[in-house]
Amino acid sequence: MMSRTHIVLAVAATSLVLGTADPVVLSLSAIASQFPDVDTTKSYSGRVLFPLSSYLEKRFAHRSITHSFLALAVFAIAIVPVTFFGYKYYLGMVSGFFWGFFGDVFTKSGVALFYPSKVRAICPANPRLRLSTGSSAEWFVLFILIVFAILSIQINSAGGIVRNFNQALGLPSGAIETVNQDASRYLLKAQIKGRNAITQEPIEKDYEIIQPLNQNDLLVKDELGTAYRVGNSQECQIIASQMKIERVAPITTTVTNLFFDDEELYEKIAALPQSQTYLSGTLTIFDTDGLIIPSHIDRYDTITLQPGSDIAYVRLIASSPIDVLRLLGDYYASGNLVVRIVEPKK
Repeated sequence: MMSRTHIVLAVAATSLVLGTADPVVLSLSAIASQFPDVDTTKSYSGRVLFPLSSYLEKRFAHRSITHSFLALAVFAIAIVPVTFFGYKYYLGMVSGFFWGFFGDVFTKSGVALFYPSKVRAICPANPRLRLSTGSSAEWFVLFILIVFAILSIQINSAGGIVRNFNQALGLPSGAIETVNQDASRYLLKAQIKGRNAITQEPIEKDYEIIQPLNQNDLLVKDELGTAYRVGNSQECQIIASQMKIERVAPITTTVTNLFFDDEELYEKIAALPQSQTYLSGTLTIFDTDGLIIPSHIDRYDTITLQPGSDIAYVRLIASSPIDVLRLLGDYYASGNLVVRIVEPKK
């Protein structure tokens, strides 16, 4: 095969197998695909690594030792230090090396896959269908591989095959799976079609996703910051028939903890960023005089109250600091809150 065919095959196959569109990973794969041809001084890698290629050329037949699983094992061990920069880079290079020699299985001379055995692996069985280097048939294969590589990279750039399949169908279960994959890396928007669980009025609207609640439901908010539970369970305010997820922007997510030991909530809560900050956890409030937490049936209550005889328990699920200050800012409490702060990636 021509060098360019090896490169495109390695890029296309690596993109598909690893599910990546990372240009660094694919570039390393393309470079590694040239190493098996170091057994000849006429190849690109042979000219760059001339002392090694000259040594191998004099002692081994072309497409023998360097086009085998033995060579793949040696190469994989030799580049282990690459894992310090990222395991995905290591896998990209191993994949590139493999496809760099495996593609020659489809040529007329085949390769010695199981070297030191001299038996050559050749496909297909009909010699007329095997490729000759630089032939019109190989140029046609190269064209097909280029198209395949472009499609694979585009699909993986958009989140992969599963994500695109889920997007096409718009099934709520698939949308929640997509949210679980992307929520820590992207600000997400849900395009929701469904109905209001109370009024039964049809709904077709975009909502910002706060977080998944379980395997069936999402917590979302509208442009006014009002939260809703969306999905198919009985607790939902919006029953969804179709959900499509859109990546709005890359984000960084910071998770910290706030501890309270019978102390006023206001100071620590007020010090938090007020936008795109979510508080979850349980607080115990001892002096509950005047404490009222309203409940609603037409929206999701991110703050709920379980009253007791002398104390009250307040549960927070993705509550905004503004709501916490408005309802609980004057009270003393004990407990632990998990703080999730979402910021645009710089």
